[in-house]
Amino acid sequence: MFRVSLIFLWLVQCSLQKLETCATVDENELLSPGQMRMVCMHRQQWLRDRDTHASKAFVGHTSDLQAAYLRRIELCTRENCVRDARRKKRTASKSIRKEIRMMSPEELEDLGRAMNALKSRVIDNITAWDLHTLVHYPDSAPGAHWGPAFLPWHREFLRQFEIALQTEVPTVTLPYWDSTLDQGLPEESDSVLWTDELMGNGNGYVKTGPFKDWSTNVFMPLSQVPVKRLYRSTGGREHDRLMTPRDVDWIVTRKNYSQLTFCHDKTFESMHGLSHVWVGGFMFVIRVSPNDPTFYMHHAFVDYLWEQFRRNSQTREERESQWAKKTCNDNHGFDVQMKPFTIQNRDGLSNQYTDEWYEYQPVRHCTPDEPTCESPYYWCDQKLWRCRSKVVYGGNCTGYEGSSICYNSVCSKGECVVPPRVRSAMKSRMEEETVPWNDVVWTKTMFLDAVGQGIDDEMAHVVITDLDTNHTTTVFSFGSTSYPELPGTVYLSIPKPLSGMTTQVLLEARDQHGRYCQAQCFNTTIERYQVCQPTLKIGFRTDSSSPIAYTHSMSSRRFLDVDLSLHPRQPAVSPPYIVFACARKLVTSAMIMATGERLRPPVSTDELVWFRVAVHRSPSQNVQIEATPSVGEPWSSSIQKAASSFDPNIVFVQAPNPEINRGGVRVKVSILEDGQRISCIVKCTARDGSVKTCDGEVELHSDPSRSEEDVFTTDASALPVLGWNMKGHPTQWRHRMPYLSFTC
Repeated sequence: MFRVSLIFLWLVQCSLQKLETCATVDENELLSPGQMRMVCMHRQQWLRDRDTHASKAFVGHTSDLQAAYLRRIELCTRENCVRDARRKKRTASKSIRKEIRMMSPEELEDLGRAMNALKSRVIDNITAWDLHTLVHYPDSAPGAHWGPAFLPWHREFLRQFEIALQTEVPTVTLPYWDSTLDQGLPEESDSVLWTDELMGNGNGYVKTGPFKDWSTNVFMPLSQVPVKRLYRSTGGREHDRLMTPRDVDWIVTRKNYSQLTFCHDKTFESMHGLSHVWVGGFMFVIRVSPNDPTFYMHHAFVDYLWEQFRRNSQTREERESQWAKKTCNDNHGFDVQMKPFTIQNRDGLSNQYTDEWYEYQPVRHCTPDEPTCESPYYWCDQKLWRCRSKVVYGGNCTGYEGSSICYNSVCSKGECVVPPRVRSAMKSRMEEETVPWNDVVWTKTMFLDAVGQGIDDEMAHVVITDLDTNHTTTVFSFGSTSYPELPGTVYLSIPKPLSGMTTQVLLEARDQHGRYCQAQCFNTTIERYQVCQPTLKIGFRTDSSSPIAYTHSMSSRRFLDVDLSLHPRQPAVSPPYIVFACARKLVTSAMIMATGERLRPPVSTDELVWFRVAVHRSPSQNVQIEATPSVGEPWSSSIQKAASSFDPNIVFVQAPNPEINRGGVRVKVSILEDGQRISCIVKCTARDGSVKTCDGEVELHSDPSRSEEDVFTTDASALPVLGWNMKGHPTQWRHRMPYLSFTC
């Protein structure tokens, strides 16, 4: 009985621990229940990764060279071994960590150079950057999260990473990202931080800035598509959240270190985690988040806030001795090894970090006496007397008209814009650099905004790079579309593939404001759009080509991805294989598909329509075709003149428009030779494909259910492709037989 009681008490204690460590309520009321549930999910993912040994191959099989590199970096951290190199460069031996937008152009360039050097330094088939990432895995660093070792572990991790950067460029210092400067903007993802000059784009694959096209050492977890390149989705989730000035006040005014640790108070680490969620992509999953340089700058800010607490609420002695009574688990003990480093958790509390190695430079906020900010990337919000991040050209500035919130632009009607003359000059420069190819095929793409609407702006453009020759050309939106074009349609001119060869091109799309647009491609297997790399293969065979519709005819390109074998009243337009989402947040597959579903054909008021008749005859015959409608005038023509230029057996016949004649139009079709009707075998092909002998009459009706011939049009430019379903690769296009067929 005593044994059973012990087991029962143990189970109760485990249950209480689970509730305590993953509560969904924030007692400080700084985080919503949904945000706390997101935190709990992240903790469970971390523990699952730890228990399943997500980096077992690395932890257990580190090569001698890899282990030597990491040992050397840790030893260098203790000795500050780059001090002499910094002195030779006339740089202070103590690093000054600035907010990234406070860095000079030269400092930003050096930072990008150092980070790219780590990303390109290979040590036994893995880069130095990726080695640091693997150190952050939970089975390598079981005390890095969810306990009191969280702050000192990351302090040491950041310092070692900073030393690694300085071994590449001695003058470099790790900056921090103060996310409170972005929080509260009309659209936080429009912050200037996510531009080419700073961190690169935040919507999808990182294709701009100093970290563009970075590969990663692992596929992005929780992704529906295999992503192994740096990827972000800033502000793209329901329960994401950036840190606020209120958060900062709460952190720096705590009275004891234990109030910042997860098992006593979940607020600080939870706030930190929700900023991970806000950046998205690799940052969303804690284990792999150091793949993104944003990780280091975000954690430098967390470290900065901790340092403010230390200076505000602790004596020098308390900074090195205060710890938490509840340590969550053995990995978070005061005297426990800070795995995988050789030091103990207590060593991460040392004053030596900020006494000797680095210090933080605060952001100087504006005041009524000094209403300016020290960075071109900040603006002074005089409502709050705070410096805040500027908003990019094209971004949302609602409520701030008349302020300096916009970067290299002005706020007008809730949007950051530039004068028309500047726009015109920008396009002229791009057009001057464009030399079109001589022999091309045409395909379609389209631009979409945040709500899935097409972007019809003549500044939206795509740069096409031939991967065989590296030759580039730029194509622009026409600024307007007409049926059956979807709003936002842009035509791509691709070098024509030679026989048996495949043309491969890389696309880079920018919206009317010059902002990067993320490609999404249609997955024919699951029939939905997914994020993709904007690379197209164009070939004559389906097995060597992207499943994309293309044509040699400029006049026919309007009808790509259109089914012209259906009745004009039936929607038959699909979005193209590849589309570009120019939003800062996720554009879903359903939103893309809806663009085609929303498009409705206009009701034509033209008096006449064209429909098709198949006529099989001897080439030497001098024959004519005649159409006698139930209303209106008869029509006739020589078959040679009315025949399709692509298929001489298809003849286009005119008749009154059934949209005007709501009762429908019945047409008697006859074949004549030298003005005399001749006897022909006449067949009629029904919708189900069945064929029967008939009398040469056909009903055209505005109601699809009452029309015998569905395929007719008032658009003469559609005649060459009338009856074709031009969706997908050209080898997959299908042609519908005319209702009437004559054999004479």
